[in-house]
Amino acid sequence: MEIALQARQLKKVYRSRITSQEIMALNGVSLTVNRGEIFAILGPNGAGKTTFLNCLSLLLEPDAGEISIFGMDARKESRAIRRRINMSSGNSNFPWCMTVREILYFYGSLYGLWGTTLKSKIEELLQLLDLENMVSRQFEELSTGSKQKLSLAKALINSPEILFLDEPTIGLDVNVAIQLRKFIKKMNEEKKVTLLLTTHYMKEAEDLAHRVAFLQKGRILALGTPEELKKRATAQNMEEVFLQLHNENFLD
Repeated sequence: MEIALQARQLKKVYRSRITSQEIMALNGVSLTVNRGEIFAILGPNGAGKTTFLNCLSLLLEPDAGEISIFGMDARKESRAIRRRINMSSGNSNFPWCMTVREILYFYGSLYGLWGTTLKSKIEELLQLLDLENMVSRQFEELSTGSKQKLSLAKALINSPEILFLDEPTIGLDVNVAIQLRKFIKKMNEEKKVTLLLTTHYMKEAEDLAHRVAFLQKGRILALGTPEELKKRATAQNMEEVFLQLHNENFLD
């Protein structure tokens, strides 16, 4: 099976400029993700999930460790890698006064798309994510669900081979969250896009992910398929697995 991404012994420390206090966000995290896989990163608040995803997506440089994507060194070949990846955040933040179409045109141009190629790609994404009626609305006028869809459209503008999703359904109405999960699953099945996502929703991870890693205090405590983890914990669902891990009662 082809490897899409590898992280080796990643470390990241945040330092307060006021108190000089250090917080170890990542403490020697290693991970391998296969091409075409949906991989979920779970953990409590402050576990290091978003920091980990930001490092993997090249938005943040780790203090130590190595990242390779499609066999390329992230430090040496970041420009080539960035053309093949993208990220969508659950807390999307775009310029308030720009319209949906303007935002997609802007980000498309950053990836070197232009003319009829960019126009057709935008129309495809608008239709795919049901944003056609929102195209002339400014970002500040959008509902939370529409903002999430726009963030996802932006992340798909360059047809990425790896897509990073940070809390993709956080704060959404149930029906919108279900729609986005179906979209994510369909995209993986039909386009074979490799997906790494963070989520607080255990059911979401169980329904979507081929494998799951539990992160706590900057370390991976457990890794496996949802079924493997439930079996090891003698648990009925991923919520029970999460509670055991959070309380450090997980059975190896």
